[in-house]
Amino acid sequence: MDQHSIGSIDVSVILGRFDDSDFDLVVKSQDIPLGISPGGVLDGDSAIGGFGITIKEASNADNVILWPAISMDNPDRREAIYNSTIEALNSAEKIEATKIGFFTMGLEVSRLPSWEIAEEIIKAINDYSKEETLLDKIMLVVSSPTQVSSFQYALNNISIISGK
Repeated sequence: MDQHSIGSIDVSVILGRFDDSDFDLVVKSQDIPLGISPGGVLDGDSAIGGFGITIKEASNADNVILWPAISMDNPDRREAIYNSTIEALNSAEKIEATKIGFFTMGLEVSRLPSWEIAEEIIKAINDYSKEETLLDKIMLVVSSPTQVSSFQYALNNISIISGK
């Protein structure tokens, strides 16, 4: 597990499955498209217009917020990830959460570039950390070594990715 501090918040990156029952709030994908296009190619869009094969990301947490449906076709995907992260952090504050988990498997399966996911989530946490918060810990639960590497880069280069 890779640990960093952003302001007063401890941020950890963990690879693999993780029991989310200890979190005050989690952010996950509701439906992860695994549809196969008529040509036999794995295609996130086919969940809408093709065979519609999806999986649901289970949760044992009491408070769950869902990532919006985002695809590579969305030109505002970075903004959507950033805004969803800020909304989740604000929601955590409202329920006086101290520990929150961001699960990125659904975003990864949608084939969004791993660096975009990592940079926008870290940028949002960095911006949020400038305010006083009850939030103590954020765990970023990822499902690929590439995503771990992207988060490590973003965490080690906050000043570059935040443009400050």
